[in-house]
Amino acid sequence: MPIEKTYADAMLGKFRNMLQDCKDKNLSGESFDKMTLVMNRIEALALEMDDLGSFNAKLTTEGLFTDFSTAYGVLLAEEGQKKYSTGGAYDDSKLLAQTIEAYENSLQQLNSHPDKEKLQEPIQEVIALGRSGINFPTFLRLLIERGLEKAMEGTVLSRDALEKDIHWSVELTLPVYERRNRAILAKYDEMASAAAFGVPDSVVFSMERFKIESVFQPMINEYDAIVWRWGKMLELLHDWIDAHTSFAPFDERYVSLEGIEQTKRNIKFCKECYPGFFKVREDLFNRYFIMQLDDIFNHESFAAERKGKRCLYTDTYIEFIKEVYMQCAPFAQAPQELITKAEQLHKDKEVFIK
Repeated sequence: MPIEKTYADAMLGKFRNMLQDCKDKNLSGESFDKMTLVMNRIEALALEMDDLGSFNAKLTTEGLFTDFSTAYGVLLAEEGQKKYSTGGAYDDSKLLAQTIEAYENSLQQLNSHPDKEKLQEPIQEVIALGRSGINFPTFLRLLIERGLEKAMEGTVLSRDALEKDIHWSVELTLPVYERRNRAILAKYDEMASAAAFGVPDSVVFSMERFKIESVFQPMINEYDAIVWRWGKMLELLHDWIDAHTSFAPFDERYVSLEGIEQTKRNIKFCKECYPGFFKVREDLFNRYFIMQLDDIFNHESFAAERKGKRCLYTDTYIEFIKEVYMQCAPFAQAPQELITKAEQLHKDKEVFIK
């Protein structure tokens, strides 16, 4: 599964544009080939990996962005030497003009970006510095001293993408994921407020994000495990009580293609064995999470799964399940009043949310 397109475009858009610009200008040579090779590697990783943090870490450890930028710089220098030199000597004013032109082009490319105003501000400052009348070496020195070389980094880090992470976790009603995503956005904002141009260092932010994800992953694993296990317990109670009903021989949960005798055996098996299966599951549930079935109804996951339409039992049936729970024990038979109620709920279509 590839990296989500929104994130991949936000991270790689600048580099794709740089490579395409070189192609449009019909540039070639060893440095151009290096840029193409590195970009192909980055695109391949984006298709192979599905975790954004791991993807970012891989790009960093392999030095792919650095290699690409180095090759790009060498290529521009080579082209600049051809275009802006006289007798082998560089013309600083022409090189400065070329650099300013590149920043102006990048300014236009950000017009459709959701964080346009924030990202364009530092680039405009770079352009103003270049047009202040200083020479090219002084421009480069001040660029580094003022941290303006980070001005383009905002195209890699997008706050909008982090907000979308929160949005989907809210839409899907996944509280633990929402808390994790909000913590990541808070770290981004904290780093942005301390950064010169409101854009955190991409490598440092990637490391901080990995730390937050590492803290939350055990919580997410526990949450998912709780949801899956109480879901199976509710299913066992549901199937056990329905096995006693008059509609059981016609229900797909018990019906066998081998005929009515095998169907009867399936029903008998469910009646006699499911209470034991349930008690084993509940015991394990209690040992791992210090919870009985009664406790799940007050756990945040229960309300979230109901709101997210992943637990589709009606409120009426949930209350009925609690009654069934009190009667479901090894070697026990379901009382007739529960069987009658189960048949009526089934007839009235009050089992699942419509």
